[in-house]
This record gives sequence, C-alpha cells and structure tokens, in this order.
Amino acid sequence: MTETNKPGYRTQGKARAGNVKNNFAINPEQMEYERRKVLEQMSTKVDRKKLNNMAAVAATVEPKYFKTTNLLKNGNRAEYDSTEGKGEQREPTMRVLSLGAGVQSSCLALMAQEGLTKHKPDYMIFADTGWEPKFVYEHVEYLKKAITICPLITVERGNIREDLIRAANPIKGSNEEHKSFAGRVANPPLFAAQPGGRVGMLYRQCTHDYKVIPIQKKIRELLGVKPKHRVPKDVIVEQWIGISTDEAMRMKKARLPWLESRWPLIEMRMSRMDCLKWYRDVKKHPMPGKSSCIGCPYHHNDQWKNMQKNYPEDFEDACEVDDKIRNGLKNTRAQLFLHKSAKPLREINFLEPKKQASLFGETFDEEFADECEGLCGV
Repeated sequence: MTETNKPGYRTQGKARAGNVKNNFAINPEQMEYERRKVLEQMSTKVDRKKLNNMAAVAATVEPKYFKTTNLLKNGNRAEYDSTEGKGEQREPTMRVLSLGAGVQSSCLALMAQEGLTKHKPDYMIFADTGWEPKFVYEHVEYLKKAITICPLITVERGNIREDLIRAANPIKGSNEEHKSFAGRVANPPLFAAQPGGRVGMLYRQCTHDYKVIPIQKKIRELLGVKPKHRVPKDVIVEQWIGISTDEAMRMKKARLPWLESRWPLIEMRMSRMDCLKWYRDVKKHPMPGKSSCIGCPYHHNDQWKNMQKNYPEDFEDACEVDDKIRNGLKNTRAQLFLHKSAKPLREINFLEPKKQASLFGETFDEEFADECEGLCGV
C-alpha cells in the first residue's frame, strides 16, 4: 500500500467546516425550502418567528446512522459511524434522554415508558443545579419510580446558588477573590444596571457548566471512556432533548462529533399544549411544574408572582440571593439583579404584570422565549 501525504491541520479544518451532514435534523437547505413552501400556502400574514418555527418543524427528520469503512495506515479496515448516507444503516451506540423534569421532557420520558416512542432510551439523565424548586425534586423522585425501561441518573456539578453567592462575596485573601467571575462560577444571565438607566445582561454560561458538562461527562463514563481520552470513532450517542414544536428554534446541533441531538417531540409534531393534553388524557401521572432554577433571571413576571404567592420560601430564597449579588462580581462594575427591571426583587409589584399570550395559553416575555437550549426545563 502506497502511503500518501496527510493534509495539514488547516486544510483538514477547512474541509470539516464545509462538510454539511445529510439526513440531519434542521438541514439549512431543507429549512429554506420549507419557509418558501409555507409562505406560498398561507393566505394570511405570519410573523418571522412563527414562520421559522414551522419551517424548522417541517425540516426535522429522524437522523440516520451508517457503517462506512476506512483504511488505516497499516492496511487494516476500520469501521466508523457516519450520518452522510453511505454504507450499511446501523443503530446508535447509545440513546440518552436529557431530563429537565419539566412538562416536555417528562412527557417524553413517560411516553417512552408507555411504549409510545419509536425507540427507547438507554439512560435518562437529570442534571441537578442544586437550586431547583422543591416540586422539581419531588417529580424526579416520582419519575425514578415510574420509569422502569432504563436507569434514571442524577448528576451534579456543584451548587449554583452557593457558587454565585461566594463569587459575589469572596472572603478577603481567599482564592475566590483573585479569580474572575467567569472562571469561578458559570455566568447566570444576570441583569446589569448601566449608566443612564440602561439595563444590560451578562453572558449566560450556567446551562453549559451546570447542565451540559455534567451530562456529557456522565455519558463518557457510561461509554467507558476514561478522562482526557478521545471517544472512539465507531461510537455515536443520540441525545434526546424535550423541545416541542412551539419552541423549535431552540434546536441546536451538538458540537461534539460523537454526539447527535434529536428532538422526538418535534418529530411527533407535539406542542407543549399536546404534552399537557397527553397528561390530562392519560390521567395516570401527576402534572409536572415548570422546571427552572429558583432564581433564574429568565423568569417572567407571572412566574415571580406565582412563586411569591404559592412558594414564599422559594421567593424569599431568591430575594436573599438577589440582595447578595447587588455589589457586582469580579470584572463587572455594574450593580446586578435577578429581575429585568434592574430593581431589587423585594421591591417589585408583581400584581399587575405586563402579559402577553403565548402559543400554549400561558403568558411569557417574548424576548426570553429561547432560553437554556432545551437542557434546562425552562
């Protein structure tokens, strides 16, 4: 066998960048076709967000995996997985459901348990931030008893509440005082009061550090991959995410070559309302609440109002954290807040919030409709 010169890293990188995976959900070309198709069929006007949602749903297909062969330098044949439509079709190495314990992901988990999904997950993983409402933990415990088709695993990477308070109030002379906020604790999207009355928002990294990383770490462990070792090329993990049709634009491709994102609810054309209807029709499982951290800055006014009225302990907890982050964090000069008004949480009147109807009969603030990338419950 004649050995050829291997292309340089820059050439390889350019080749990968231009490689578009076929048969992959939310194919850009297919989405553009669906947009034009929807516009031609609709006689009434449709806003851009709804149009993109409809196009994304129509363009989403079940991903397919194939066996292809490649020659190693020693002449032996090595098999590796591909989504490019070549070779013999195969099953993924593992299917994992990322469980947020909210309405959609819980519905997906229970539908899989009832045999209503085409495939079944091998594992369900719930990433605990350490600052979830009490009813979320209660629902996770219920799911651990109700789910028998596969293990339901809880993972964690610290406590976001304690990490945030410690970063905002470091002990003088401690390591925390010399570390930047971004390096010490994952940035929640806190609101920053800017000069002139403007309100900015910190870059959000909490989902990645407290949800994405611990889940991916656990998946590597389940695959038997040691820390700092590469996942073998013949491994492909299908990650199920509970995003419904009314939030289709939250779909994002996985960044790791061995991980493929999948959205079964969208493949089944289910909205959040359909999930709620399924709970009501089945009359077998308790209706879960909205899963999110107690002090998540993405809460809309109705959520804060509901917390203040029905969960006063959680609301007081959020107010306490809001008070303790006021003086800012390292590398930030502005005062920080949990609420978008940049006012102390205790001083805000939630009795008359500005409401806007959503697609599933609730109210929400439109600018935060795509938060947390489907890995948080919000």
